Amino acid sequence: MSKKIQTETVRGRPKKFDREQVLEKAMGLFWRSGYEPTSMSELVEATGTKPSSLYAEFGSKQGLFCAAVEKYLATYGHARMLPLEQADLPLSQVIEQLLRTSADGFTDPQTPPGCFMVAATFGMSASDDALFSQLRQQRHVAEHKIVECLEKRVLIGELPQNSNCALLGKYIACIIQGMSVQASNGATREELNGLVDIFMRQWKVITSA
Repeated sequence: MSKKIQTETVRGRPKKFDREQVLEKAMGLFWRSGYEPTSMSELVEATGTKPSSLYAEFGSKQGLFCAAVEKYLATYGHARMLPLEQADLPLSQVIEQLLRTSADGFTDPQTPPGCFMVAATFGMSASDDALFSQLRQQRHVAEHKIVECLEKRVLIGELPQNSNCALLGKYIACIIQGMSVQASNGATREELNGLVDIFMRQWKVITSA
């Protein structure tokens, strides 16, 4: 009888709160729908978690979103910038890999289309200025990494001394953000890679003195 009671007790235990699993599901919902249109009730349903558990862990919808941003950056965002660290490759190959890695990520069937950092801003109102600023800051960090890569190539003579690295970095970031929007609107991986092809054909002109 004691064994039966013990089994029933185990079965009756509350399900353990899995923070990473909750964040994964919340991130997917924010990614697909945007921050503002996503309601707390939808987050509760998507995560399969009680409202009290979500509030206890994250404090608010905003807190849950901020945690989802950090998870996205750690899981996907930083990985997409890794091509910039390949100092042994010619710059043209580095930039092409950066763009094609983005194209692959934006059309990955395992995740919502496009970039979380772009899609999540959908529907944000003036009252969400703090969150919008957080996302904008993260996008600036990514852009700065591109600029740093370009500046290093100027120092070793791969780019002309008079290169405007800040402007070129912004241009490349705009290409990536544009591909994200295109993917969200249904563009295929083949189409995005076609855009990369066009960009790379212009690379010598873009980087000439």
